[in-house]
Amino acid sequence: MNSENRKQFEAQLSRINWDEYSTLAHRTVYDKVVGTAGAAGSDSAVIPPALLFYATRNILRPTFIVGQIPDLLNLLTTVEGLRQFATKQSGQILALNQFYTERPPDGQEVRVLSTKEMRTLAHYQAQSERLREKYFIILKSLCRVYIHYLWTAPESCLLAMRLNDFFPGCIEDYNQPSSLRFHMDLCENEKAEFGELKDEISAWMKIILEWEYEREKSGKQQGYSKADLSASFKDDFQVAFPPLDCADILDVLVRYLTSVEDMIHKLEKWFPPPT
Repeated sequence: MNSENRKQFEAQLSRINWDEYSTLAHRTVYDKVVGTAGAAGSDSAVIPPALLFYATRNILRPTFIVGQIPDLLNLLTTVEGLRQFATKQSGQILALNQFYTERPPDGQEVRVLSTKEMRTLAHYQAQSERLREKYFIILKSLCRVYIHYLWTAPESCLLAMRLNDFFPGCIEDYNQPSSLRFHMDLCENEKAEFGELKDEISAWMKIILEWEYEREKSGKQQGYSKADLSASFKDDFQVAFPPLDCADILDVLVRYLTSVEDMIHKLEKWFPPPT
């Protein structure tokens, strides 16, 4: 844990007046957490876990803000980094516990884990692969949802940049690095699956472009003006290409988030940092 960076983070938050509800204060917290999560080389331990989960849920509830999916992806990458760190620490605690249980030091009292604590930490180890699979499913699903959204969004001009963020190097002559951090943590199999997702979305976009061409051609033949076609484009697009069911995606996301949050909360309670 980079304790100096964390102290600086907490010092900035301490300047906020929490005595009364303030939209500005909440926005300040959110922007600070999102900015830290999106920074290159960001340390997940810098952000206090409670604020990390707060900022993540702020995008999901009360209404899912689809336009903030890029922020959400970086926050989730930070959550996953925290989960991996906590899982590793749980394994080390179990190993030390076994060592001191089998070889208690002479003349020195050492606290060993209770049966409940051992079972809980073992459960965290056992669920790690399943949670990673959920995380990866969420990444791919959010990419699909965002590209569909961006096609008719006011900020649709960002499409090329976001495609490069999701699939670095996919845009010819666009050599900017991705602003999304999840690429740094993908294993080879996951990278291969993202390559398949890129091909899937590329094929889908070609279908959309063909649909746009035929729609404009048909519209002209029927006497519609460009203004008419533009005004009805979003509604026609939604009919031709229905969006993914975000309810199912959010269900998986919230269950993943809750599992990690419960794990972190319990570990902090059982093994608080030294004062």
